[in-house]
Amino acid sequence: MEERKLDIVLVPMGLGLMLMYHMWLLITVLRTPNRTVIGFNALVRERWVYSMMSDPLKNGTLVVQTLRNNLMAFSSLAATSITLSSIIGVFVSTTTNSKSSSEIVYGSKNPIINSIKHFSILLCFLFAFLCNIQAIRYYSHVSFLMTLPAMADHDYIDDDSQCAKTSFAMSRGA
Repeated sequence: MEERKLDIVLVPMGLGLMLMYHMWLLITVLRTPNRTVIGFNALVRERWVYSMMSDPLKNGTLVVQTLRNNLMAFSSLAATSITLSSIIGVFVSTTTNSKSSSEIVYGSKNPIINSIKHFSILLCFLFAFLCNIQAIRYYSHVSFLMTLPAMADHDYIDDDSQCAKTSFAMSRGA
């Protein structure tokens, strides 16, 4: 098969395979979450939140350090994804009319197709950046919720609901 026609076959096959995998993963996570790493990690995070919030005076430092380490990881991943997006943008702007980009990109050498390929990978990195920023947002919120002292004298705060809300926010960030 000619190299320029490979995009017609490989791109739809790759997208279809990726779509089928994510549909299977979604169904598995919704029906039997403990069969997947996603569900298992959510269960472990929920138990960790309950155990850490059971004695905030004893576990406060551990909570803050663990959440700080996660925030640092998300920050570095966000910085990496935005840096790669910038590099791709610079690469596209400098190689729009030259032959060097056609040597790197596999498949069709059409300038429009090359632009679409670069733009799609740029969108992937920007989406990764936005997801990491959201994770930073949720984990910052969790750090406030987990270090909140239990107020037994107030009737409007239920410890179980506070732990459940904190666990839910942490699962959203992960």
